[in-house]
Amino acid sequence: MKKLLSASIAAATLASAGIAVPAAAEVSANAGFVSDYYFRGVNLGDAGAYAGLDYSESGFYAGVWTIDDGASSYDIGDDSTYNGNDGQEVDYYLGYGMEHGDFSWSLGLTHYDYTYTSSYEREFNLNLGYKGFGLEYSSGSHTEDPDGADEDSDYTFIGLSWSGEIYGVTYGNWASDEDGDDSEYSYAEVSASGEVSGLDMGITIGRTFDVKDSNGDDDEAGDGYIVLDISKGFTL
Repeated sequence: MKKLLSASIAAATLASAGIAVPAAAEVSANAGFVSDYYFRGVNLGDAGAYAGLDYSESGFYAGVWTIDDGASSYDIGDDSTYNGNDGQEVDYYLGYGMEHGDFSWSLGLTHYDYTYTSSYEREFNLNLGYKGFGLEYSSGSHTEDPDGADEDSDYTFIGLSWSGEIYGVTYGNWASDEDGDDSEYSYAEVSASGEVSGLDMGITIGRTFDVKDSNGDDDEAGDGYIVLDISKGFTL
């Protein structure tokens, strides 16, 4: 189970892109393929295809995004290994944002759902931008069993980024807020993107570090990764 880490690359991108304020209503779609499914420095699936549909008007944005997140495995500390599930992740998001000269902001909500389990995550997202620099603060909760007695577990994410026309860098920190669970980690990424033969191509090189297990103990196991992304956007 993804437990607190589930989310989508496209949903996070949309939260920032949603800051742009078109004068008229716009409906767009996107489709693509990733060599591995990574989000916030964590491997959530193997290679898979994804697609999304977005609506925006006068600062308001809403959309849906899905990926076939094939089973994956990675170290989660305490000499344990996470074994992923093979199925569809479906994300729903909406929000509102504005631009004021070089400054931009957006507020949004994101819901992460899955075809293979009854658990889900919900996040409140705040994004601030200034001349290519970005700050994201997300506060979320994970519901393990909506019909059972399990309580929600909470988490926070803080991300700092800079993006230019081709290159970008990101630093992020994820931490659990649940009593008795001090899980935490950080990650850093460098990325490059551009258009080739009408397709959007991207490569991301990243690594996790400062990993702490559920007892708050240091766990030196980090994860280095390289992700290739090929996608195409359409205006409907």
